Amino acid sequence: MTFDLGALVSGQLFTYLLVFCRIGCLFMLMPGIGDLYVPARIRLQLALFVSFVLLPLLAPQIPPMPDSTLRVAEYILIEVGTGLFIGFIMRLLLSTLEVAGMLIALQIGLSNAMVLNPTIQTQGSITGTLLSMLGIVLLFESGLLDMTLKAFVHSYTVFKPGVFLAIADMTQFVSQGINESFSLALRLVAPFMILGIVFQLTGGLMVKMIPQMQIFFVLAPLQILFGLSIFAASIGTIMGVWGKGYEEIFMRMFNVAPSI
Repeated sequence: MTFDLGALVSGQLFTYLLVFCRIGCLFMLMPGIGDLYVPARIRLQLALFVSFVLLPLLAPQIPPMPDSTLRVAEYILIEVGTGLFIGFIMRLLLSTLEVAGMLIALQIGLSNAMVLNPTIQTQGSITGTLLSMLGIVLLFESGLLDMTLKAFVHSYTVFKPGVFLAIADMTQFVSQGINESFSLALRLVAPFMILGIVFQLTGGLMVKMIPQMQIFFVLAPLQILFGLSIFAASIGTIMGVWGKGYEEIFMRMFNVAPSI
């Protein structure tokens, strides 16, 4: 019986490469880690380290190294596509907070107050930027990050390495995820939409009753004051509802046990 050390080493390197391809692409889009303010070298080192830690757990699910170079490239592309898909779902769920923040700013009269949102590297509303940053904090300070890593491990049972991606199912899930994220954003801003409707009706009635008064200069400060008061009182509930929605989508996608 001979021991082929070269085959063993090449097989382990191939297994590590496939794990790294999936988790590396996940970290490219993952909120917090995949943002542009995180240096690429840090993301690379973190992906290499996490891949090494998870290698003993995931190695039994990785297919053996094929003889064909074309087949090896095919395996790599499948893992890259799977990692990008998981990262895109996470980024989509975080964008729910940006959309909700923009709608809140529109309803409370702060839609023109724009600041740099580091999570999307472009101008965004003040409330959207705050909610996005709080979403990243919640992701790392609660059990959501732990659930995300569990979902990554479970992804090897949902998206098996070496098996062609179910593009139709993934497309359907992305479409459903977009609908659910927008629905979640509407639920988050429901109190502010009621506030906006009340102020619009009040302004319309006052214009009819007192046409000489400059209604805008009277109602605009009050709208901002009441809006910020409601925002301060409900921000904890907003983040809690978003966290539950984030968790439910991952539980449904990967059948992961709840963590928060």
